[in-house]
Amino acid sequence: MSITRRRILQGATAAAGLLSIPAIVTRAFAEAADVVAAPLRAGEILPDPDFSLLDPTNPFRVGIRPHREGGVCLKLEDDPIAGRYGPKFLIHNYGHGGAGITLSFGCASVVVEHVQTLTRDMRRSRTRPSVAVIGSGVIGLTVATELRRKWRHLPITIYSKELDVRKTTSFVAGGQFAPSGICDEYDTDDRKMLLADYLRRSRRRILEIQNSSRQNLYGIAFRRDYTLLHGNHGYDDCTPFDVVPQPRTGTLPFSRLNTVGREYRTWLINPTILLPRLVADLRRNHVLFRRRQFDSKAELAELSENIIINCTGYGARALMNDHDVIAKRGHLVALRRTLPRQFYFLSGGCANGRVMYVFCRHNDIVVGGTVQVGRDSEAISEQDRATFERILGNARAMFEGYPTCVTP
Repeated sequence: MSITRRRILQGATAAAGLLSIPAIVTRAFAEAADVVAAPLRAGEILPDPDFSLLDPTNPFRVGIRPHREGGVCLKLEDDPIAGRYGPKFLIHNYGHGGAGITLSFGCASVVVEHVQTLTRDMRRSRTRPSVAVIGSGVIGLTVATELRRKWRHLPITIYSKELDVRKTTSFVAGGQFAPSGICDEYDTDDRKMLLADYLRRSRRRILEIQNSSRQNLYGIAFRRDYTLLHGNHGYDDCTPFDVVPQPRTGTLPFSRLNTVGREYRTWLINPTILLPRLVADLRRNHVLFRRRQFDSKAELAELSENIIINCTGYGARALMNDHDVIAKRGHLVALRRTLPRQFYFLSGGCANGRVMYVFCRHNDIVVGGTVQVGRDSEAISEQDRATFERILGNARAMFEGYPTCVTP
């Protein structure tokens, strides 16, 4: 079965009787019906996406979120690895799940602090520091970027099995600034404070880029994120208000999805712009790129660099024998962006709690989503094609005022 334009146009009927479901279907929506709320956009109506306009180049995408039970592994190992060229100090930075782009700059700043400690000790012993970054996704690239910002002449080499960033999982990501999918790993006060620190660090770096007037070069844009009138775990329970402020409540600014909802303020960090820009900056600043795959921790000892930063994401499961790393597979459908005022997020899921989001980016609109735990294949099957149709049907129904997602 292949997806054709006719099948896409029929997506709203993927579940029989979907449009016969009442628009107000949950307790939250029943309560919302009784709320008298001002429009969130002072009467302005934002344009709906055109769900028939698929991206002509690559509309259907599958990515693997590198989730880690217990949260991000971000630490300097106590004991160095013995190697032919001397001891290797190993720093880990992996397991960000669906929040890799959100946490990338913040976690990179922690890595910089570890490297600063190591380089200080090395120079006391007259050892010249050099760095190997393992992985060329957003985590590896932001680590290398922040290291180069700190040290202009520090030798840095990025090693990766794939040097084309367009083929990395990070490139497939949506790019919303929110700690999606990892909040439950930070369930105590101390753990919540740790996650809040990562988020604040990321926010500071994003604001630096924004205030330098280079945000467009890096695919960074301030966005309003609209949700239905229900709690949003990632924002409400895991993100400090000084990072993402408390939401406003009011009538959603869409022609048919005009019930009472919420408006959060956050960032779009578009990986299709950010990643190529980081690569170009790094190459211009004499960071080397080498194609190489590592199958075991022991192989890291063969490197000549004496500081190794492991940014392998899902690859850390095998490389570090870390079985807390699990695959969370996700689907995206990319549409053409057609109107200038399509500059919003619609996230927070459906009225019945199922995953659903629409992100309007600089050059396209991405629609999701799914979370398939344990599957680590990016190959698209016939079953996936049915999932893509369902995703489009759910999003179309939402904008038509029917916010209950169909059962997959």
